[in-house]
Amino acid sequence: MIKFMASCLITGDNFSPKLFENKNSVSFAWANEPGEAVHPGVEGAWGMPLKHGSASIKISNKPEENWGNLMEFLRILESCLTDLKESGAEDIALMMSLFHDGQCNFGFSPEELAIMTRLGITLSISCYGEEALPG
Repeated sequence: MIKFMASCLITGDNFSPKLFENKNSVSFAWANEPGEAVHPGVEGAWGMPLKHGSASIKISNKPEENWGNLMEFLRILESCLTDLKESGAEDIALMMSLFHDGQCNFGFSPEELAIMTRLGITLSISCYGEEALPG
């Protein structure tokens, strides 16, 4: 494996990232309040307002062998879940991108899977050859 990138997308019809950030010390890589213009990488046309609120927490942009903080991230997410829900969050999606130069294997511990299930997190994993590696 060459590189592992992960982020967490949080959305909700009435989700207010600002309200969440006023309650919690977890910060977002980017955020949109309901009705604000779209951030790059979010559904919808660039510059068009979204009806719902959205935010992303960047988890990792490091080589896989140096990245082992999924459990730490899941525990942080678990600790702020109440504040997220109170701020209008409805959907939490964990998105992982794996860039590799050959065989690519990836797995999760039973504890990681249990926490993702308990939190109701959607998990999406994309695998790419090294030619797709960004920058």
